[in-house]
Formats: sequence, C-alpha cells, structure tokens
Amino acid sequence: MGPVIGILMRYQENENKTPYEYVFDQTRQAIIRMGGEPLLLCPPQDIPYYHIKQEDYPMLTEKEKESIRYWLNFCDGLFLPGGNKISPFDFFVLEEALKRKIPILGVCLGMQILANYHTSFQLDDVENLSLHSNHVHEYAHEVTLKEDSLLFQILEQKVFPVNSNHVKQVRPNPLFHIVAVSSDGVIEAIEMKDYPFCIGVQWHPENMIDFDPLMKKLFQAFLLKAKEKEVILK
Repeated sequence: MGPVIGILMRYQENENKTPYEYVFDQTRQAIIRMGGEPLLLCPPQDIPYYHIKQEDYPMLTEKEKESIRYWLNFCDGLFLPGGNKISPFDFFVLEEALKRKIPILGVCLGMQILANYHTSFQLDDVENLSLHSNHVHEYAHEVTLKEDSLLFQILEQKVFPVNSNHVKQVRPNPLFHIVAVSSDGVIEAIEMKDYPFCIGVQWHPENMIDFDPLMKKLFQAFLLKAKEKEVILK
C-alpha cells in the first residue's frame, strides 16, 4: 500500500437545503493515481457545519479532539481541499498535523486555511473575478514563482499557467513565505517557514494532472514526502 493521505471533508448544502459533507472526486482520484491511499477526515461535532457562522462555531470538546488525533495517527500526509467555509475543525486538524511533521498540501480554500493559521481570520475579495473565478478545467492566468522556493525545486519552472476558481484572496502571514503571485498581485502560493513540506496553492492542481505535467510533479513530490514519513513512522 502507498502512503495514507488524510483529506479534510468540506461542507455544502444540496438543492433540498440538506447539509452534507463531501470530497471532490478529482481529489480522491489524484491521490490514488499518484500512489496514495485517501482517508476521509469527517468533522466530529454534532452540529450543522454549513449553516453556522464563523464566529458561532462551538469549541471542540476533548472527546472530539481525541477523535481527530486518533484518525490523524493513520495519516502520512494531509491534503486540505477547496471548499467554501472554514471551521475550527480545519484549524485543529492542521495544528495536529503540524505537530506530527507530516507533509501538507493545501489548495484554494486549503491554502486559505494555511494563510490564516495563528492569525486573526482575514480574507479579502478578489477584484478581478473574470481572471480568477470559474476556470476549473482550463488555464486562467499565469503565476510567477520565486526560484528560492521548494515549489520551484519541484516544478523547475518560474512562470507557468494555472486554472483558478476562487473569490477570496489571502493576506501575508509571518509563518509563511509568499512564493508565487499572479500578474494582478494575488498571492498564489505559500510555504511554511522551517517546515519540511507545507505548501499552499490558490489554484486546483488536482483538476490539472491529466493535462499538465507540472501539477503531476507537484502531487508526485507530495506523495513521495508522505512515503518517506510512512517509512519513518511504520
């Protein structure tokens, strides 16, 4: 078996106004195709995650925290997927994953979770929606990558096109290096300082691995790091 990759489940509501938790199938397939074993991490609280406002989320109980820690013990890596809402569950999973030093890859909302770690929660509206929103399966714009970054070591290319589907953008966080930006100045990729592998990208590489070799390399690097962690822990 390959390394086990924990995937945070996201929150949504169907056409009948019924809330549910889900994982994008492209995410599941990307992990499997690159040699990993996906493990869905379901939020443990008995609350309607989708309908509660950010400021009204209840604190996690010790029992709920223990449930999260239990399932993370099976994970060699953590994938923070896209979505439309962030909860205390997301931040606690991230914090526990960081304690374990497991590789972390965040995309879109997942990068926004990283960028808001240990800061006051702040996201700004994207000004140029036509450039950044509703381009999931096609290139939307180019990003420019810093050459002294881990992401550049992986991709070995400074400027490249990406897809895009977000309406919010992050602000700088002193815990992270900003390693890529778009032409209009939106932060497109971040890396945690002094951490082996914790990368956030604002685009959706899981939707690009079938036609973009660079995004395939990103997932391969993530799974390889998780495989190394698997060898150490198991």
